[in-house]
Amino acid sequence: MGTAGENPRRGPSSSALWFCIGSTPLLMFFVTKREETMKQSKFLKVLCGAAAAAMLLSACGGTAGSSAATDSTAADTATTDTAAASGTTLTYWSMWNSTEGQAKVIQEAADAYEAKTGIKINIEWKGRDVKNLIGAALDAGEQIDFFDQDYVFISQQCGKYCADLTEMNAASGLEDHTFPVLLETAKSYTDGVLKVIPYQPYTSGVWYNKAMFEAAGIEKVPETFDELLDVCAKLKESGVNPMTCDQGDGTALLMGFQLGRYIGQDALVETIDNKSWADVPEVKKAAEDIYSLFSNGYMSEYAPANSPDGENELGYEESAMLLQASWVPNEVVQNTGAQIDWGFFPWPAVEGGVDGTEAAMVGAQGFGIVDKSEHKQEAYDFIMSVVTGEYDLKMAQSVSSIPADTDNTEWPTAVAGAEPYFKEMTKSYLWAVGLQKNADYKDYIQEAINQLCKMEINPDEFVSQLASM
Repeated sequence: MGTAGENPRRGPSSSALWFCIGSTPLLMFFVTKREETMKQSKFLKVLCGAAAAAMLLSACGGTAGSSAATDSTAADTATTDTAAASGTTLTYWSMWNSTEGQAKVIQEAADAYEAKTGIKINIEWKGRDVKNLIGAALDAGEQIDFFDQDYVFISQQCGKYCADLTEMNAASGLEDHTFPVLLETAKSYTDGVLKVIPYQPYTSGVWYNKAMFEAAGIEKVPETFDELLDVCAKLKESGVNPMTCDQGDGTALLMGFQLGRYIGQDALVETIDNKSWADVPEVKKAAEDIYSLFSNGYMSEYAPANSPDGENELGYEESAMLLQASWVPNEVVQNTGAQIDWGFFPWPAVEGGVDGTEAAMVGAQGFGIVDKSEHKQEAYDFIMSVVTGEYDLKMAQSVSSIPADTDNTEWPTAVAGAEPYFKEMTKSYLWAVGLQKNADYKDYIQEAINQLCKMEINPDEFVSQLASM
């Protein structure tokens, strides 16, 4: 956590093991007393081949499960001399654990790549610790050919280690297979030079249980904050908790989005940097709005909860809505076994606000190729086999994530509700709309937000507390 735009979680999980770095194993073996009670009280509802032929995109053979996935993808534009490279071993440091769905697809792609080219991909499954290890390892001269992590993290923190991919991208036609916003965002951190290949995109907004909305007589998702309050009132009247959240990232998202809707991300970041909280009246207004969700009983009695208790409330059908990123449906299923008919809508607009539903968080994981690698083209060709075509589709389907290859047009059902908003988004937010961008203040800000959401301080005290940073 802590870099601008970086997702502090690692995208859709494939197991119930992980939420934040360092806690992964614990979640598998230990559950809170409340979770156990919840489980007792609720019934659980319960990636063609690599570098195939050196030819330009021409064929359009459909892949099962996708209306537009092709057998001839950007990966087919590989320029590796496979005969000469056969027997080569590439070292890849991965952000995944070997048991995760993403890892299984990547391993399958690596096996296919080796079978096709004779080039072995030696994968070291580092998990989320890779972000803390990669810089020191490269400084020490460790032989690493490529690695992955959040794509903004790679661009911002590891750009000096990474190769310029401009020429290889042009040859492969990557831009024809990738959401433009991802490439443009990545290049913005490296002076217009692309040094990372995005994959497994994510977006953010409100994930909700369609059945609960229907039971409460809600026929239209809210587009404004006032409409959100009306929806909350109807859900409460129907006997369910309207919303929930986890403390930390969950509460930061609530405040970040609400304040961002009023003043926009740039002004929000400026407010943080200048410590001008008391001079921006919208800060108090946003605080009052978020406070009202809790004071009116529209938030679960457990909120803000310890992670992942909050999001699991949706799986146990105790709450109807959660503001989070698009990995939530998969995490809820893995954690609780629940089968939910998921709906999605962007965080609503506010009266007189600068930003509306056209603005949302968007991000992705990414691959970086080490500039000192002697096998940059081979690494690139393998990566392209992962982020396009068959294996990209397999990854999306295995963990209910957004496909990276725009030719893979059928999104998994759990996240399909976000597709029209994702494609129409014109403004990209950082994580928590920049509330965590300034490392000097992010912890202080987060604590104040948590206190506000717990109703330990009121909106006036919230503003005063931030103004005293």
